[in-house]
Amino acid sequence: MRSSRKGFTLIELLVVIAIIAVLIGLLVPAVQKVRQAANNAQSKNNMKQIGLAVHMASDTFKKAPPMFGVYSSTQAGSFWYSLLPYLEQENLFRQGPNASRSSVLKTLQAPNDPTFKQGTFELTSATYNTFGGSPVPDWATGSTTWGLSSYAANWMVFGDMGMPLTSSITDGLSKTLIVAEHYSVCARPSGTPKSGAMLWGYGWQVPQLSHQWVRDAAQLATPTNVTNSQYNSPYWARSIFVNNPSPVPTEWTGTKPWEFRCHKKPEFGPPLDNAHPYKEQAYNPGAINILLGDGSVASLTSGINDKNWYYIASPNEGDIPDDPQAP
Repeated sequence: MRSSRKGFTLIELLVVIAIIAVLIGLLVPAVQKVRQAANNAQSKNNMKQIGLAVHMASDTFKKAPPMFGVYSSTQAGSFWYSLLPYLEQENLFRQGPNASRSSVLKTLQAPNDPTFKQGTFELTSATYNTFGGSPVPDWATGSTTWGLSSYAANWMVFGDMGMPLTSSITDGLSKTLIVAEHYSVCARPSGTPKSGAMLWGYGWQVPQLSHQWVRDAAQLATPTNVTNSQYNSPYWARSIFVNNPSPVPTEWTGTKPWEFRCHKKPEFGPPLDNAHPYKEQAYNPGAINILLGDGSVASLTSGINDKNWYYIASPNEGDIPDDPQAP
């Protein structure tokens, strides 16, 4: 008598495979959402650490760091370099601005930033610049490697000299943006600037510095400080810098002679080959995280308009956003 063997038929096997494929199709998006949420939480945590570092530095030196200049060292360094001791990077800080600038800092990497990659950028005298000269500052000798940042400091707040936070942010610390998320590397098909990168150690010392902002009314008559120098290079890890040549906004007016009042709202999840170096970028189409002056982190959706973005970023115009999502 022959014993019968029971097994799967081809049809049964195909049904099982189809069911597994459907389950995988349902599971993968869920896993991706969980991963994105975890990465977003990490980015917010990074920003909170940056906020704490800004306040610790400001408490120590009675003013916040400038975008570039002498602050917590005898050597001029970038805003981010000045924060190194308060980001648990004291040893790196002691190396000086030039030797430290090629380092990759975990706190300055947003996991959702699709452009961060290995965390470094090669900058040479032949690299694209907004004017004919080299984008490499004279003080940056030796290595062509620079560390990247997924975050950009608000130039309107920190400026060229650094100011006490409380007295300079009269709109209120809890209502003013001080750091925003930003693609660490940007490029687009055309326009000025055509490409750029957020190099955390980058900067250029303004000569004969006498104003908190080179672009304020007293210096707009001699704009060569901006247009023909590395002050205008697209390699600063800064936000809210001019991205429109017109000094007059079309939608609103303000009380300050900011030439950068024409700054536009962020780009939300733009293509990697079409991201504006002078605009901020959300890492996805939904929302961008911003660090406020009181150390809290807020998320703004793509519904924010140019006017309200500017109102959140400006530190001392007494402006009140009319967007309900605004801080």
